[in-house]
Amino acid sequence: MFRTITRSDRQWMEHCRREGTNDMTVLSFPAVCMWQSAFGLTIDGDEHFYVVKSAADHGYYYPVGEEAACRNYVRSLLEETASQKTPEEASSRLKFVYVPEKELGWLEELGFTVSCDPDTSEYVYSSHSLALEDNGSGTNYRVKVRHFSRDNVWHSKTLAFPGDEALLREKTAEWDRISGGGTAGFDVQQICSMAPWDTGAVWQHTSDRLAALAAAKDPAGIGLSGVYIETDTGEWAYLLGYPSNDRIYDMSIIKYSPDLSRNAVPLCICEMAKRVCTDYPYINLEDDLGHPGLRRMKQLYHPLFLLDSYTAVRDPDPV
Repeated sequence: MFRTITRSDRQWMEHCRREGTNDMTVLSFPAVCMWQSAFGLTIDGDEHFYVVKSAADHGYYYPVGEEAACRNYVRSLLEETASQKTPEEASSRLKFVYVPEKELGWLEELGFTVSCDPDTSEYVYSSHSLALEDNGSGTNYRVKVRHFSRDNVWHSKTLAFPGDEALLREKTAEWDRISGGGTAGFDVQQICSMAPWDTGAVWQHTSDRLAALAAAKDPAGIGLSGVYIETDTGEWAYLLGYPSNDRIYDMSIIKYSPDLSRNAVPLCICEMAKRVCTDYPYINLEDDLGHPGLRRMKQLYHPLFLLDSYTAVRDPDPV
């Protein structure tokens, strides 16, 4: 039975991810925990796998865990769909997002139509390059980091939890107030009714707001760490992230005061790479959601590779 994701699910989900082969960070416990209110996420499974149901996507994240258990779950959903009695149930399609590439052929054999979604594919970089330990990050990135240091007097610190909750909550509340938290009036059902992926300002701000507030509420329970920078004029920024697996660290949520130079974003990435990611060869800067400016920025930072995001859809059998 699908239910809300809780802090106690962390060990189970991390075990299942080690058993599986899907490195996409969106499937990890911290990501699911932070974004569950924004996307209407619930979870089910057993000791061998877990599966996330997404109201926003009108479907499921592909199961994570032992291959046999994941495939058995897919088959059980197909059987359940085939046995539906009402016209509404019988006409429903079965949809999986974030499908690993190795499962595409098998799903096609089951009658699914598969496609790659570049808007939700994730960008992965060399940690050494983003820490400016070599020239692999691209000129655009290095110039922006240098320009911020040239134009500002600033200092930085590592955010650790427990320990820095008060600072994180203070700055998140300040960002929320300044950025217009009035969209809090939307509930999850209203948000999900905007799907699929309404690119309007209301949807983007509301989903982002819910994730940021969830992160600030329980950063230790989610497993977050980060960096904080502040200028001599009192402008500030923070960047939060978490280990996606043993090799990849994910940089997830960044917030900053309104008058701060946008060059603070690459500076925070650089500080995080230097301070937090030394044990991880790769850094995931997540997807671009199809936003042209964000896509161009992430391309200019010279990713090593993309974690391609695949979707599989099976339409109902004709009556």
